[in-house]
Amino acid sequence: MMKKLLLTICILTVSFMGALGQSSSIKLKVKEGPNPDIYIDGKKYDYAIMDLLDQSKIASVNVLKGEMAMKEYNAPNGVVLITTKSGGEIKIKSKGSKELKLADNPDKDPKIIVDGKVMSKEQLSKLAPDEIDNINVVKGEKALSEYNAPNGVIIVETKLGKKKN
Repeated sequence: MMKKLLLTICILTVSFMGALGQSSSIKLKVKEGPNPDIYIDGKKYDYAIMDLLDQSKIASVNVLKGEMAMKEYNAPNGVVLITTKSGGEIKIKSKGSKELKLADNPDKDPKIIVDGKVMSKEQLSKLAPDEIDNINVVKGEKALSEYNAPNGVIIVETKLGKKKN
């Protein structure tokens, strides 16, 4: 019951702020149980992407629970459906979710490290999905202290890089 109330309040807040044309920063945290499935523009992503989303690029957020989530997405923990505004995105292929979108905003971009070397989004987007072995996301204090990256770090390990180590 508390989850429903929290999600309803979040949805109403996002809708209201969108109607006013103002930008806002809203963090959606599910406190109990496993995380819901996340779909952005119809594609499934890992829950960790929620912290990388640029809220100014979000057009709408919908939440499905219970029978509807199971019927349409086979998701017993619910589904968060996010629709973004068009434009300004770069697609990056990843192992688990197949695709990761990063907003084209250099001031808020995470640092990208591939096989121990800092790379640009453009260089990362040239990697073929079958070359990637592992992707990790580091954020918050750890990203700042270990990588001097206040906007987080995306660490990519390629299959070739893994063999070298």
